[in-house]
Amino acid sequence: MTGDYGLGAPSSSFGERGVAKRIETVRRQLPVRGDRLLDVGCGDGTYTVELAGGYVRVDAVDVEPGRLESFSDRIAGTELEDRVGVHKMSVDSLAFDANTFDRVTAFEVVEHLDHLEEGLSEIRRVLKPGGALSLTTPNRWFPFETHGVLWGARRRSALTAPFLPWVRPLHDRMSDARAFTTQEMGGLLRGAGLRVRAIDYLMPPFDRRPRALQHVSDGLEGTPLRVFGMAMAVTAVKPGL
Repeated sequence: MTGDYGLGAPSSSFGERGVAKRIETVRRQLPVRGDRLLDVGCGDGTYTVELAGGYVRVDAVDVEPGRLESFSDRIAGTELEDRVGVHKMSVDSLAFDANTFDRVTAFEVVEHLDHLEEGLSEIRRVLKPGGALSLTTPNRWFPFETHGVLWGARRRSALTAPFLPWVRPLHDRMSDARAFTTQEMGGLLRGAGLRVRAIDYLMPPFDRRPRALQHVSDGLEGTPLRVFGMAMAVTAVKPGL
């Protein structure tokens, strides 16, 4: 799943509010329930566990063995152990039959894929007609690189290079993760044969900051300034038969 692009931070790095905001937005775009769910780039299973209750069967894939081991340990001995399959697998080569899943989710994953177009095509293949992909990914118009800035071999705070995502050639050299505009992401999804249903912007969750700052950030999501949000959440549907 990765090569020139980094693996990304573990799900826990977004904090409880960051995880909750992403899941809430995806649920609002389209109810999260059905027969089968596939969570790609599942990491330690933070998102998968939250969504699993709405599905009869869940499969979760990632390429990082340590995170998959943590996920397996997390669900061992719980009611999820028999309903959730944890697999070491790349999204651009999914070992599932076509037309298998009602929903595919990818939280903060696509920015790290070396073969993004191939990965989206594979996701479309395994979705049932009428099934949906929901993803979250960095928004290029957020003025800070959320994965940190690479100065040579060292990763430094995003504050060392404000507005870096706005300068694409520089961003490509100083980041190991992509950022997208909504137009770019919409074009990629349509190119993979998916129809965009909903796009929302997410402001920073400020998980450990004063509540007043959280309220201000959340409130901006209802204003035109939301286009400068930290992330976008997109749901796209595979056309039915």
